Amino acid sequence: MPYANNNGVRIYYEVEGQGPPLMLAHGGTGSLDAWRQFGYVDALRGELRLILFDARGHGRSDRPHEASMSMMADDVVAVLDSVGVARAAYWGYSMGSAMGLDLAVRHASRFSGFIFGGISPYRWPDAVIGPLIAARDAFRLRLNDQEAYLKLTEGFFGRPLTPEERRESLARDAEADIALLTALIDRRPLTNDDLAGIAVPCLLYCGSEDPYHDGAKESVTHMPNTRFVSLAGRNHVTVSADLVLPHVKAFLHEVSD
Repeated sequence: MPYANNNGVRIYYEVEGQGPPLMLAHGGTGSLDAWRQFGYVDALRGELRLILFDARGHGRSDRPHEASMSMMADDVVAVLDSVGVARAAYWGYSMGSAMGLDLAVRHASRFSGFIFGGISPYRWPDAVIGPLIAARDAFRLRLNDQEAYLKLTEGFFGRPLTPEERRESLARDAEADIALLTALIDRRPLTNDDLAGIAVPCLLYCGSEDPYHDGAKESVTHMPNTRFVSLAGRNHVTVSADLVLPHVKAFLHEVSD
């Protein structure tokens, strides 16, 4: 299986399709398979060379006990280098967009355009940070008191865990999960000066009911070459391919090398 290597951390990736290269970066807790599951790969592989990867701590990539948003962005560059692509377009959703924003600030020369879905570059709202902190606290509890952690997990599900669910919960690498959650909680919000320096063409989209929406809408007024699409009535998890793809395809047609 193909892996890129970033300072000893292996990042799993797959490549398919023909055409200008496009990297696809999934959201938190997901994997590259999400792009197939929700129909994006089928819609794009006839026109583009798709580079899909599992972010560190996800899927088939390594689960190190050290993570930061910059490290995760550097993982993306390592994948580009491993594939042998000098410059690509980038599409991220949620966590994948947070990685992309870091790339747009520090590695813009490697990208022809950025698509950011479901994200704000500013400080994330409490509705986002609160659950991340609660999840990190749960995994810290997992390190010190497994039974208390299982009871907390049962409270989340609202029912007793099956024996298989108990085994899976206890088999998780809690330290890796803590590192990843800390990377998200501690990410540096971008300033308007940061945004003003992003000259690469960008498309930012967000559901109108998504906690990130207001920050996303405000941010594009400070980005010199960015358009914003608000998806009426959609939240962070109900944005769908049929709504997004027409905007994405038009944008990629303009920026693809």
